[in-house]
Amino acid sequence: MAGIGFELRKLLRKDSLLGLVQAYAYAGVIGSGPWVLSIVGMLLIGFLSAAVVVPPILITQFQVSVTWLIASSLIVTGVVQLAFTRYISDRLFEKRDDIVLSSLNGLLLAVISVCGALGVVLAFVAFPGYDLAYRVLMLAAFVLLCGIWIVTILLSGLKRYKQILMMYALGYGLTVAAALLARPWGLNGLMFGFVVGHLVLFVGMWVIVAAGYPSEEAISFGFVSRSSIGTLPITQTAVTRNLGVPGEYASFAVPLGATTKMDGCAALYPALAAITVAQLFGVPLGIKEY
Repeated sequence: MAGIGFELRKLLRKDSLLGLVQAYAYAGVIGSGPWVLSIVGMLLIGFLSAAVVVPPILITQFQVSVTWLIASSLIVTGVVQLAFTRYISDRLFEKRDDIVLSSLNGLLLAVISVCGALGVVLAFVAFPGYDLAYRVLMLAAFVLLCGIWIVTILLSGLKRYKQILMMYALGYGLTVAAALLARPWGLNGLMFGFVVGHLVLFVGMWVIVAAGYPSEEAISFGFVSRSSIGTLPITQTAVTRNLGVPGEYASFAVPLGATTKMDGCAALYPALAAITVAQLFGVPLGIKEY
């Protein structure tokens, strides 16, 4: 969000109605564009498949499946997004650009492994009455979405907003096209199109990172041994040198900010995620569980 703010300042410096319109348009497209594209894509698939997919309940099942996939994948990957982006920002400050791609590959390997194992269990437990093809497609879509959120949050931190928007437009355009071509096969055909489009989206965004931050090392897991406390010297140096904050104030405020934020990362988020998952699955929670 800070990177978007810097771009908006440049547009607003024009001090004209055109500059103001450009700033609002830029903020709207970059900030909400990918999500609007995904919503429009799913609505188009449902609308254009109404006369082909029979019975119509299959379209509703497809849209509900996509909703569950997006919600669950965001919850699962949300645990690591903040810590990973903070780690990458510290490495970029140290001018260690070569570690970006290898760290991304390491995190993707860990996330895909965990989400794949979780997805296998859910695919064969949570969908009684559905055929094997649907379960496999749900598993593939879940794993792809988990990877997409990781790469998306990294590219956002790297301020590659236009590339993100273009890749989402391409990915969801292919999703709609593939789903419409495969719609004669009903629910499985729509899910197949969803998987194909998101596979292109995932690979495309990974290629953007690989092209911009090449690395001799294929995989790195250095992010698992870092914390906000371990990077305090770098943070304090950046605050004093780049932002001009007095050293006396920075020596107090930086450690305080690093430690008081930990409750949100380590305690509040898992609890809120558990409550959200329980509500999604209709699991009643009493005072004892809270």
